[in-house]
Amino acid sequence: MKPLVRMLRRYVVTAVAGVLLFLVVNLALFLGVVFYYGRQMVQQRQISQIARLVTEKDGTVTLDTDQPLDQLLDGWVWGMVLDDGGHVIWRYRLPAELDRTYTVPEAVSFSRWYLEDFPVMSYRTDWGLLVLGMPPNSISRYNFYIDNQLFSTLIHWTGPVLALELLAVLLACLAAGWRTGRAMGELERGIEALAAGQTVQLAERGVTADLARKLNAASSHLNRQNRIIARRDTARTNWIAGVSHDIRTPLALIMGYAEQMEAKADLPPEDRRRASAIRTQSLRIKALIEDLNLTSKLQYNAQPLRLTRCRAGTLLRRAVSDFCNDNEGREVALEMDRAADQAVLEADEAMLRRAFANLLGNSARHNPQGCAIRVQALLQPQEQPPRLCIIFSDEGTGFPPTVLAVLQGRAEPGSQQPHILGLHLVQQIVAAHGGRTVFAQNQPKGARVTLCLPLAGQGQDTPEPEKG
Repeated sequence: MKPLVRMLRRYVVTAVAGVLLFLVVNLALFLGVVFYYGRQMVQQRQISQIARLVTEKDGTVTLDTDQPLDQLLDGWVWGMVLDDGGHVIWRYRLPAELDRTYTVPEAVSFSRWYLEDFPVMSYRTDWGLLVLGMPPNSISRYNFYIDNQLFSTLIHWTGPVLALELLAVLLACLAAGWRTGRAMGELERGIEALAAGQTVQLAERGVTADLARKLNAASSHLNRQNRIIARRDTARTNWIAGVSHDIRTPLALIMGYAEQMEAKADLPPEDRRRASAIRTQSLRIKALIEDLNLTSKLQYNAQPLRLTRCRAGTLLRRAVSDFCNDNEGREVALEMDRAADQAVLEADEAMLRRAFANLLGNSARHNPQGCAIRVQALLQPQEQPPRLCIIFSDEGTGFPPTVLAVLQGRAEPGSQQPHILGLHLVQQIVAAHGGRTVFAQNQPKGARVTLCLPLAGQGQDTPEPEKG
């Protein structure tokens, strides 16, 4: 549920940040507009400051200023001063139709509304009523009245109401996020089940209905594929087992007759040589069939490992000895220090000897003229966990490029694969023991295979008594 909680928290934080950003941006825009236009009105239309300049000189009302009237009255299109009788006693660009005597009702009217479509402002001075006109359609004037109790109520409840509205928005976002998060949690569990190879059938509803429908379709498609693959693998395993069983009897007869012919003293040497070749190739066919059966079982985890604790040195010496006994004239150099000799492996001895025999036999088969073969064992305690590395190398022809590309996983998909059943089996056996296999060319020539196997445990220096 941690991804769900994290997604829900992110959703809520984003919603809150969005609401706050919306409020801040709108408040900033409102204050900016008010400040801009308010400052403009203060600069251009501050009538109270102009009213202070109204004075009387030599019996004439005028403005006491050294500043040109055009600059002083910037923003006003005309101005006048009315005495108590409504007569114009000072004027500035006053239109002819406005240059007249005004009654008290007219003065009251234009002070609240307009004068001949001119928005006006008035201010009482010691010398009369100062009236300044603005361009038509420049501002709008309205009389506004509000009850004091209503005004106090609005002021008192505006803050709490906004807070409640904000809380409602947050709760709505939380509810929507929870519903979405719950639906996403079902999708997450479905994906985990699908990754584990289980069948998925999600409810197709809510905001994730389309995703759930596609996930269900993917699960159904994978199930069909798995059934097809299982039937194919079963057929393949049964075919291999059947062929191995059917070929065992005739192969045994061939090997038996070949041995009898090889043992006859009165048989010509050429015939005995041919009988020996038949027996040798029959043994090779038998080994290939055994490899085929074993690799098939390892591929589908049908071959249980009979794990025992064994000493690496003894295991390697036995494998080298068996190879030299079966291949007269072949020599193998075995190199390992005391630490590698005493290293303890938890392994299936028969399977590991099979892997070692395949590597040694591969060097012998691909170099019939003979070549130097070396086996080295090195303990690497610096790795975690510590491992034993066994290196099989020869100075023969080396791996063909196509074979090495397949072994290193560099082959292009769809390309023709070489026959490397024995080497592939080595990879499978080592992987089944928790190790890894590295194939490379030896320097200056030849092939090199490194097997890295985990030790049976740290501090286990004394293995169980060895059989035989």
